[in-house]
Amino acid sequence: MQFTKIEPPNLLYQIISQIKRNLATGELRKGDKLPSERHLCTAFGLSRATVREALKTLEILGLVECLHGSGYYISSNLCNTMSEPLSIMMLVERGSILHTHELRRALEQESAALAATHASDADIAIMETLIAHINMEQDEQVKAALDQQFHYALARASGNPLLVTLLNACESLINEHIHDARILIIQSDNEMLINRQHEAILAAIKKRSSKAAAAAMKEHMELIAASLIQ
Repeated sequence: MQFTKIEPPNLLYQIISQIKRNLATGELRKGDKLPSERHLCTAFGLSRATVREALKTLEILGLVECLHGSGYYISSNLCNTMSEPLSIMMLVERGSILHTHELRRALEQESAALAATHASDADIAIMETLIAHINMEQDEQVKAALDQQFHYALARASGNPLLVTLLNACESLINEHIHDARILIIQSDNEMLINRQHEAILAAIKKRSSKAAAAAMKEHMELIAASLIQ
């Protein structure tokens, strides 16, 4: 890992920039342990209080996580890093659940279209298994979790990891407005239709039709909107 001395102003920005540089070069990866506070103080030429404040800020942002007695680590789940900034932006801009769902709909449709081009046989097998389990499951909590896994599996099949991160942030924002939103959708009278829509999305992906996959996902998102936004 390479860290160099920094000077005011914008100390936090400079610390983040150096961590990002180490991530970009592969010196740091998800789950890697950062050097000790004492080592970082020496490397950055900063006081322990300043470095500790920077690490706490990075922890709040989700970039690093602290394991008490062990130290700070690059977060193993960077998908959560977008949730807090987007949540704050929504409050500042007075955003609504409708705005969040519109963003999610755009992301989901693009994910489906890309998955039709990029999904591997393994990706398709995972989605097939998830749909089968959703259709058989009786427990609403488990069914909701499987539904979420299906949408994330589809996003991963798109080949664009940023879509997974953004969808995770949208999910968090929706649940801030409506607790256990997926369970509410599943409890609606449209449960069987939702299952058929999952199957239609996957069928279009298997046919490698981006247009049909996006159209099937659009229909699915419209049904979800009707369940969530009254």
